[in-house]
Amino acid sequence: MKPKKSTKVIIPFCFVGKHQLTVKTEITEDTKKSNFRNEVKKTVNKPTKTETVKVKKPTINITMDKGLFKTIKNPRSTPIFEKDKHCNNFEVVLAHSTATPIRNHNGFAYTCIYCTEHFKHPADLKTHTLMKHDNRDDRRKFMKTQTSGGYLLKLDITMLKCTICDTNIDTLEGLFDHLQNEHKKLIYTDIKNQIVPFKFDGEELKCAICPRVFTTYKVLLGHMRSHYRNYVCEVCDYGCFNRKLMLTHKKSHKTGSFECNTCSKVFETLQKMRQHSYTIHKFKSMPAKCTVCNERFKSFPIKDQHMISVHGMKPVVRKCLACDKVFPTQFALRIHTKKDHLMERDYKCEECEMKFFSKEQLKFHMLKHTGQKDFQCDVCLKWFTRKYVLSEHMRIHMNDRRYKCLQCGRGFVQKCSWRGHMRSVHGETDNSVLY
Repeated sequence: MKPKKSTKVIIPFCFVGKHQLTVKTEITEDTKKSNFRNEVKKTVNKPTKTETVKVKKPTINITMDKGLFKTIKNPRSTPIFEKDKHCNNFEVVLAHSTATPIRNHNGFAYTCIYCTEHFKHPADLKTHTLMKHDNRDDRRKFMKTQTSGGYLLKLDITMLKCTICDTNIDTLEGLFDHLQNEHKKLIYTDIKNQIVPFKFDGEELKCAICPRVFTTYKVLLGHMRSHYRNYVCEVCDYGCFNRKLMLTHKKSHKTGSFECNTCSKVFETLQKMRQHSYTIHKFKSMPAKCTVCNERFKSFPIKDQHMISVHGMKPVVRKCLACDKVFPTQFALRIHTKKDHLMERDYKCEECEMKFFSKEQLKFHMLKHTGQKDFQCDVCLKWFTRKYVLSEHMRIHMNDRRYKCLQCGRGFVQKCSWRGHMRSVHGETDNSVLY
């Protein structure tokens, strides 16, 4: 009895990853007969262990689309790097708001971040940026030059608006929330925010976060570190915007012997050695540079006066808000505020309970306890504890009697001697100095 023909057709499939490939199988009539004979041999004549069975494999023709592997390719999910997250946030904020970036301020004008053009007023820079650089190509070109460790974006958020729905927004954080919640824009919040906002509402430079007012953009930028303490020094609690600035700062704490390659002077820190090299050797004791004409000056107050008289820069009035005193530099104003108004006294004497503002003041005070005399007169070989006392003593040898009594005409070398004369001889009680 002939066995019935099998109607079962086995269609092979090929899998690549999770995707199934469609395989075109061509089974000819000869192939069907061959398969039938093989099935009969397997069921009727089972071979022994020493016998071998030769089975003719069917001919299968497989055709595939050449572009198929591009669609079914399943690479491993790659992590998103920190720079890519910064780049995304940068693109989303600038593409969908009126915020404009600032490269820097050279003391005279603000610089465009894309083409380095200069503008005296930040409003002119904003108009220039929105008109000429409101495109993705310029933004991508800028981000290519950035690194995740040194990335810092200074952003002008004056009159900030969302360009999608024209909504007015006050803060940078409010813009982030608005773009995420209202327009479903992707903004990465798992990275440290290195976008620093600035507002230029009036003539005064105000902090965009707290109510403090500043005289220069440079000082305002330094103040913004107190709001963006992304990286904090474990030695002195100094806060920085990014890792690059923190690594530079940490070098100031490394002490040792750092020798200048030019004059062989030795410094205790690398920062002091580099500052010496730049100031003395590279800039020839002319550290202050005019950013307009590149002329150099011995000090920054002289440079500021040059900017005012030659280039028409508006004079900077560094006025103390507490006592109305005016100072030539921002550093002098800051020292005055800490010393006279905040009453900072961080240096304490170990022998008594007195405290001092500076290390030099404490060192000067310690001479009262040690009695150390380091200054000697070349004429009489007398020793003194302080240099200014030696200078007053030298007037004795030069017969410099600069303090005159207006009543009898007698002169005195020291002021204390003149006062004693006025009290004992003339009965004077007025402590004012009369020459």
